[in-house]
Amino acid sequence: MLREERIKLILDFVNQKGYCTNELISKELGIPFTTLRRDLTDLHNESKLRRVHGGAATIKEKSILETNLHEKLALNIEAKRNIAQKALACIKPLETIFLDAGSSTYYLAELIKPEYNNKVYTNSIINAQILAKNAIRDIYLLPGKLKLSTGAICGIETIQALTKYNFDVAFLGINAIDSAFNFYTTDEDEAEIKRTAIKNSQFTFGLGDSSKMNSKSFVKFSDKKEIALISEGN
Repeated sequence: MLREERIKLILDFVNQKGYCTNELISKELGIPFTTLRRDLTDLHNESKLRRVHGGAATIKEKSILETNLHEKLALNIEAKRNIAQKALACIKPLETIFLDAGSSTYYLAELIKPEYNNKVYTNSIINAQILAKNAIRDIYLLPGKLKLSTGAICGIETIQALTKYNFDVAFLGINAIDSAFNFYTTDEDEAEIKRTAIKNSQFTFGLGDSSKMNSKSFVKFSDKKEIALISEGN
């Protein structure tokens, strides 16, 4: 059995029951104890299941509230830098990019260099500043209302501006990801910006570290059928 198949079986089995002993999982799914312990440790470290003495338990989805951008920039830095490196590999020369507001997209902005001659559109003042520091020549800051807590520009003007453009690739921030890989944000205006960017992009990637897993926030804006998730674990 391939690891991916085994992991899905374990997740589905434990989530269905809420709690299972190691013996029950091993017996019902036909997975050797040594392999099972290793898989459960990986799932625990990825915040997909919770290892408990003698077994495993489902993680109840937590609710994510909006936090200040400067606070988010100081959290899970290594994971976000890893995600940014993976996202950078998805950018080709001369492509037009939409770069969403957020802490993970901030770390991607740090890596984008002028040699690729990309046009970058963003609704984040801080991302625009980082791009300018990197000597990116074509930076377009979208109009709208500034959200002070996140440094994001949003509102009807932002959405109207986005509808005029077609992007080769978009990179979106994510506040929460539930167990079915639905993607959430904390604000309806920002959700609509993300939806518009998805609609107007050839390829869209969501950037979210493992701390966002098994959680929900105020507004669902997409799911795994529409965008590809880039996390430190994939």
